[in-house]
Amino acid sequence: MDVDEWQKRLEDNFSSSGVVGGHLLGVIEAEQAYGRHVLGRFHGQSVLMDSFQSFYIETLVLAEKYVSTHGWPQDAPYYSTILVYYLTAFRGFRACQNLFVHGYPLDGYALMRSLKDRALLLSGIGHNLTTFEAITATARRDREREERRVLSLMIGDTSGLPEDEIKELTFWQGLFHQEVHGANFTFLTELGAVARGERPMSIGPLPDDRSVGMYMNRAVEMGWLFTRLLPYLLPVEEAYGSEWAKRLAILDDSFRASEQALADLDKRIGTAFIALVNEKFAFSEGFHYVEADGSGAG
Repeated sequence: MDVDEWQKRLEDNFSSSGVVGGHLLGVIEAEQAYGRHVLGRFHGQSVLMDSFQSFYIETLVLAEKYVSTHGWPQDAPYYSTILVYYLTAFRGFRACQNLFVHGYPLDGYALMRSLKDRALLLSGIGHNLTTFEAITATARRDREREERRVLSLMIGDTSGLPEDEIKELTFWQGLFHQEVHGANFTFLTELGAVARGERPMSIGPLPDDRSVGMYMNRAVEMGWLFTRLLPYLLPVEEAYGSEWAKRLAILDDSFRASEQALADLDKRIGTAFIALVNEKFAFSEGFHYVEADGSGAG
């Protein structure tokens, strides 16, 4: 069978309404309707996350322009690597967002586990508790051991955080794990709705405010962590000017207000997360890129 025959056989057997894979049309329509629903109903958080992502792009562009004009920072062999690390993290945000607005918020939630780990490790580097070389070690055993050590310093037993906050943040971490391994929230949410007769089974996604809320709360938290980390992309202090710094502060304050609103609803994770940001994502004035050597761990 040649390629043309192979393709024609698929077209002949899997076309509907004159379209190959035509049964997907209804699913695509449901995905588009889902996006319109969540962007309308949760407009405030959409404005916050769109502002964050736009500012993130702007920061990446400013970093590239600085390097084009001034060259790579002196005595900073890992700056270029860190820049790419931030770039790929931004694409992670976009992957999560695209899943969300097309009706798959809990799949986006699962992807955020990687963003969560990256943020905690980057903060470890920013505080000179580790180095980029150590957290990306070629030997898997060495890399995983260093990751565990840094994560413990950030939110675990060696973090110095109060015990009740460590407990809440451990539970918070576990929720990512549950969705990554087995898609438990996705399965149970769908099973419950169908089994209880709340709605008939739908192939395409239908809005579920609980799932949307789970996604958006975590997305806001990831956005706040990376907002705190964006200054690490400054090759030198105040490299991007006072206007950039002013808008960073506005974004930071906006994320804090959003998380405080969660805490005000007596959600313990809101209180614990604010404490995490205050303790582990607080950096000195003039924070910018400095080559980490890990000496802060001692």
